[in-house]
Amino acid sequence: MARTLWTRFLAGSLLLAACNTPPPRPWLRYQQNGPTNWGTNAEGLHAGRLHGAEVTIDLGKRQTRIEVQVQNTGSAPVEFRVGPEGGQPRAAIGEVLLRPIGGVTPAAGPDMQPYGAMTPIKVEPGFRATFYLDSPLGREPVFGQFFVLAVEARDAAGVNERRTLPLKAVNAGTMPADGSG
Repeated sequence: MARTLWTRFLAGSLLLAACNTPPPRPWLRYQQNGPTNWGTNAEGLHAGRLHGAEVTIDLGKRQTRIEVQVQNTGSAPVEFRVGPEGGQPRAAIGEVLLRPIGGVTPAAGPDMQPYGAMTPIKVEPGFRATFYLDSPLGREPVFGQFFVLAVEARDAAGVNERRTLPLKAVNAGTMPADGSG
């Protein structure tokens, strides 16, 4: 009798836990979807130089976010703007972090700041700006979503350089509902 009650209790507990566990969410990431003037490699890293600053766009990370890193190794400041081509979401599309290139201490620069699409950020010589674009279109990405990421640089003389990268959200598997794994 006690064994039957224990078996029923265990089965009921397992059923209750299974019913209350959310299903896994699709893991979306962006991949190149058309021709670009960026140099690329197999790991999803796109690279180039704009006004002497080294720019990399990393699409190979586990997160959906797009990471754009600018390292100004030149001798003059360069103003950068990053975001979707042809539209500017009203909400912040991510965050930006400014740090000295060789700096390792957290107090070496300002805190992470919200970043709005195509907002100019001045990167001084010897500094690095890392743009973490969590929602490039101002909303959660959806499967099959297409947009063109634009990176613009303006030097002190007002000369613009611009590169684009066509991107599409693709399914790259699933992740647990709690975001771990």
